[in-house]
Amino acid sequence: MREFSEIIKARDWENPLVTSSLSRLAAHAPLCAYPDVQSAVSKAPSPNQQSLNGSWQFQLFAKPEAVPEAFIQPHFDDADWLTIAVPSNWQLQPNVADNPIYTNIQYPFPDNPPYVPQANPTGCYRTSFVLPPAWQQRQVRINFDGVNSAFHLWCNGCWVGYAQDSRVAAEFDLTEFVQAGENRLAVMVLRWSDGSYLEDQDMWWLSGIFRDVTLLSKPQLHIADVEIQADLDAIYQNGQLVVKTRLNQNSELTKVRLQLFNGEQSLLDITHSIAQQAAVDEKGGYQDRIQQIADVPQVQPWSAEIPHLYRCVISLLDHNNKLLDCEAYDIGFRKVEIKQGQLLLNGKPLLIRGVNRHEHHPERGHALTLEDMRQDIILLKQNNFNAVRCAHYPNHPAWYELCDQYGLYVVDEANLETHGQFPMQRLSNDPSWLNAYLERVVRMVERDKNHVSIIIWSLGNESGIGNNHHAMYQWLKQRDPSRPVQYEGGGSMTAATDIICPMYARVEQDQFFAAEAVSKWAIKKAISMPGEQRPLILCEYAHAMGNSVGNFAQYWQAFRQYPRLQGGFIWDWVDQGLTKFDQEGNPYWAYGGDFGDQINDRQFCINGLLFPDRTLHPAMHEVKKAQQFFQFKLAKAEQGYELTVTSEYQFKTVKDCFLHWKLSANGFPIRFNYSGLNLPPQGSQTIRIPLDIHLLPDTLYLIDVEVVLNQTQTWAENGFSLAKQQFVLPEVIALSEPPLQPSALPHFVEDEAQLTVQQPHFQLVFDKKSGLLSSWRKNGAEQLVQPLRNNFYRAPLDNDIGTSEAHHADPNAWISRWQQSGLWSLTEKCLAFKLEPLSDCLQICVQHGYYHQEQLLLKSQWLYRITAQGELDLAVQVEVADGLPSLPRVGVELALVNSDSRVKWFGRGPHENYPDRKDAAHIGQYDLSQFELHTNYIFPSENGLRCDVRELTVAELNVTGSFNFAVSRFSQANLAEARHTCDLVAGPCLYVRLDGFHMGVGGDDSWTPSVHREYQLSQRQYHYQLNFAL
Repeated sequence: MREFSEIIKARDWENPLVTSSLSRLAAHAPLCAYPDVQSAVSKAPSPNQQSLNGSWQFQLFAKPEAVPEAFIQPHFDDADWLTIAVPSNWQLQPNVADNPIYTNIQYPFPDNPPYVPQANPTGCYRTSFVLPPAWQQRQVRINFDGVNSAFHLWCNGCWVGYAQDSRVAAEFDLTEFVQAGENRLAVMVLRWSDGSYLEDQDMWWLSGIFRDVTLLSKPQLHIADVEIQADLDAIYQNGQLVVKTRLNQNSELTKVRLQLFNGEQSLLDITHSIAQQAAVDEKGGYQDRIQQIADVPQVQPWSAEIPHLYRCVISLLDHNNKLLDCEAYDIGFRKVEIKQGQLLLNGKPLLIRGVNRHEHHPERGHALTLEDMRQDIILLKQNNFNAVRCAHYPNHPAWYELCDQYGLYVVDEANLETHGQFPMQRLSNDPSWLNAYLERVVRMVERDKNHVSIIIWSLGNESGIGNNHHAMYQWLKQRDPSRPVQYEGGGSMTAATDIICPMYARVEQDQFFAAEAVSKWAIKKAISMPGEQRPLILCEYAHAMGNSVGNFAQYWQAFRQYPRLQGGFIWDWVDQGLTKFDQEGNPYWAYGGDFGDQINDRQFCINGLLFPDRTLHPAMHEVKKAQQFFQFKLAKAEQGYELTVTSEYQFKTVKDCFLHWKLSANGFPIRFNYSGLNLPPQGSQTIRIPLDIHLLPDTLYLIDVEVVLNQTQTWAENGFSLAKQQFVLPEVIALSEPPLQPSALPHFVEDEAQLTVQQPHFQLVFDKKSGLLSSWRKNGAEQLVQPLRNNFYRAPLDNDIGTSEAHHADPNAWISRWQQSGLWSLTEKCLAFKLEPLSDCLQICVQHGYYHQEQLLLKSQWLYRITAQGELDLAVQVEVADGLPSLPRVGVELALVNSDSRVKWFGRGPHENYPDRKDAAHIGQYDLSQFELHTNYIFPSENGLRCDVRELTVAELNVTGSFNFAVSRFSQANLAEARHTCDLVAGPCLYVRLDGFHMGVGGDDSWTPSVHREYQLSQRQYHYQLNFAL
């Protein structure tokens, strides 16, 4: 037995050669030790398992050397210790003096592998359990599903073992240490270990026992591991089942019984004795492994579309057929292949609708419950995802069971990333770290090998490329030839990957980075390289940081056009914000630096499609639309239209859906109907939409179509929307304009300072010196708090900021370009103010110049036309000086007297949308509160825009034209200066921003200017018109 002092002196946590850990059992598929076959089939809780989750005693010490040796003893007095929940992360528990740290790349400690800081927070845990009497003659094991980052274990004062690799199971044999009655466990967990150098994974650095702890009792002779291969034959109809059962010791008198169930129906029941099946190994002894092979005719293949599962039960029997041990697994029959440059499942090419997912909860950190996981699964299915990449580590074991059950394709990724190394492949080429690399992929594969949802193994993330990766790849290809392997490091096209899997590669544009040895080719170019026949699936794309995910539809156009471009995984699923409270007790979501972590990468952990509480970002609507499994085409037909709907499902026949269609005029429904769908895989159906009305001129007619469920699924209710499309019908143009009716001019009074336009129900006041409309009264009540003026600014998005920091500006970032050009420090001057009464209106022409250091950068001309009936037409022309970067926006802003009135508009909605992210925002009539218009991004920024608007009503303001708008309680200055939502202070007014033009948000990534040229505002002249009803 190792003495405590010896352990402290040995510093196993600074030795990369301690890879198999110490006394940890070999990795294997999960075991339950069912007492009988019936329990195994029904998944009844096994009496041979005991959860140790719950309240443990806990104390945090500054370093392992500060831990009292006596804490391992059974009778140590821990009454004054804290009580902590297991599983949990100790940094998120009250009264624990250790902080969360977020970094993206840089290690939060000196980079000197394998050594870690002397100040190494060390959490000591203690708990007890009572050994069931029935377990006393059996083997007793303890399993830790996840501990960060390394730990030593004692039982009843005796050292049991040591483990690291925080994301795979660490299992120990307690048999020789347990006793009848009460038993005491002590666990010493270190925050930092040499394993931390391999776990630099763009997430919060959190510590502790954060996954389940379970006791397992097995008979002395038992099933030690089961490997199940459920393949399909060459025509993908019949199953080929191979089950390899490993025992913990040789016993020629025992038998292995294999049963296969489809629900409660038994499909297979075969028994083989060990003596019949055992092969002789190279030493002349019998292997403790039996292989059973069976054909299963006419199986229902598994896919994410039809996730049909069978139950496979393996029983160990003695020579009298008495059951000794029993294990069971959900399995699915499927075949994964790469043929002719495409990834195939059951012979059909896949289109990966994927996302990268970190395990994250805003209060519990990395300690997720089964319901947390189920919630994510349901949201994935509801938003048309069919795949998930476990970024960047093996997930909780229950996650894969849910993916099997609900139907998701999984990339299972080894717990390996060395992003902070320089060069990145430093450890990847170091032979002393080879076993550490191999151990991480081996333990992942051995734990997860039986999950049908896992279709790809990944060697890890962002660790460069080195000999250690090639060794991992070769081991994987030999161990499991049934699945392809992917790895992006080294340029995504190395010999260590079966799939070209770049991150953030553009569709059309190559990227060249001085720090990168290999250029990042456009995805279209990558698949056209001579001799290259691998499929391309982006391991990361569409960086969803804040107000982002522009240009997304372009990727999906390419995926559908080019067969070898087979989709990708968005970065990423959920904002990794942690709940914190300001001084007034208001909650907000914190990011890097908010816990005193001086080494941090600020909000680069806030790049999800969901907020931490799993409410949707507006961009999710765009993602769902682009990834939908139905495509629509509308064609003119006699007396109406023909709508063709095509299914993109590869395996599923669509019978559980209705297609709804609606004809509207200026957003108001005038006709609607629905049809049942009966679509074979990849099939089409045509539906007639009659058009039995007279189309009126100058009216926008729209046909909206939607596919909805007509049956409740495990992941959505009856009536849930799966796909939608909107078609704009050709407008009927009036043959001639109606003649203008002569009218009196509005009354006006002009002096040197101002111009007042006065009518019985409205009054306008223009300040002639500033040239601004400074007052608007309606029925005697003032409407304006701030004048109507040009607006060329937006509160910077994360994508505008890029990698700029307070102390370091990225010269390529949009924010730097705008600042350097002077666009953010403009001086406004009124150049001309001219009144001209016309026959039917007052015309006012105002010119403004916008200067930076006496240089004219922008010039605008506003042409007002005001009628006595209360119509104000504003024609705006803006001239832009040569050499300026793309403008953020070209529009106007005014501030209305605050009110609780709702906002109504006819345009795109209802959710926030931007010029490069608006496909999912259909044109219609919408009515929302001003609070619902605001998107509360964790890092505040420009938000809430609605595009292609024809009419807007806010309180007494009514505007028509063709424009984009945003209504907000927050000033642009407040949005720009705020760092958290709690920094936002609602002003005394309602800000209304009306844009003739608005730059896109970008989103191919967040560290290069990613707004595509067609969505930039780089013209030299802009014209738009707004019409106000006074």
